[in-house]
Amino acid sequence: MKIEIPVTLPTDEHGMTGRECPSCKKYFKIKFGTGLPTSHCICPYCGEISDHNQFFTQAQIEYVQSVAVKEVLGPELKKLERSFKELERSTRGGFIQFKVKTSGLNFPLKYYQEKELETHITCDSCGLEFAVFGVFASCPDCTKLNALVIFNKSIDVAKKRLILIDSLDKSEASLREAILEDALSGGISAFDGFGKALRNKYPDKLSSRPRNLFQNVAALSDCLINSCGKSLSDLIGEGEYEFMTKWFQVRHIYEHNMGVVDDNFVNKVPGSSHLKGKKYPLDRTEIGKFLDELNKTGSVLMKFLENI
Repeated sequence: MKIEIPVTLPTDEHGMTGRECPSCKKYFKIKFGTGLPTSHCICPYCGEISDHNQFFTQAQIEYVQSVAVKEVLGPELKKLERSFKELERSTRGGFIQFKVKTSGLNFPLKYYQEKELETHITCDSCGLEFAVFGVFASCPDCTKLNALVIFNKSIDVAKKRLILIDSLDKSEASLREAILEDALSGGISAFDGFGKALRNKYPDKLSSRPRNLFQNVAALSDCLINSCGKSLSDLIGEGEYEFMTKWFQVRHIYEHNMGVVDDNFVNKVPGSSHLKGKKYPLDRTEIGKFLDELNKTGSVLMKFLENI
């Protein structure tokens, strides 16, 4: 005899349900009712594709089993307990007495709590809301890489750092410079993290060497020419490419030379020889423009890689 018992799985405070990949065993969460109307699920880490009923976590399985035991065996054992009680009553006063002692038949449910994850995402392609460990992952519904969403958020954070300057007076020049340097460094670090996610997604188009490919605009451009037939300047424009090159070099000297312009900087940034030996002046408007260009470059690059 087949017995069907409907069970609703508890969700977290965001309405998300835990999933565990049957292949790599990694944990993630999704919000049912968002995304595509599909019965399958795709692991955001390893890409395993299977029906949703293959993605139950061990805690969920134990919870469902405890519900089944309580719903099916509970009533039957209660009947058995009542039968023993009736037998006890029927033997009272007789030569042989039958005594039944019970401590109560109880089947506690194995409740559980979904794990906290580091990154909550709404897929900008299919609308699925999901959460993962780490930062970058693919959508469990449509497989689109979430890298651009995370990159855009990171650039927004870097731009918000610039707003802090409005609260400073002129006497706090060193703090102003530190904020500008931090915004510049944060933008390029976000671009580097974005690039690593793209390299994992498109290993045939973006080489593994050099490791700092997305911190070196010229190397990135050469890589694109060799694998895809187009340079970075072909994708974003020559003027934008030169502007990007300059600010990547500015970040480099602030990271490695206290911001002082050296021969390497002069060789890579035409027209900067008059600054040799001096500290390159950080400008809020210029850095804001650079962050916008960085954001635009990320979008153009991802679209280009998706479509070739």
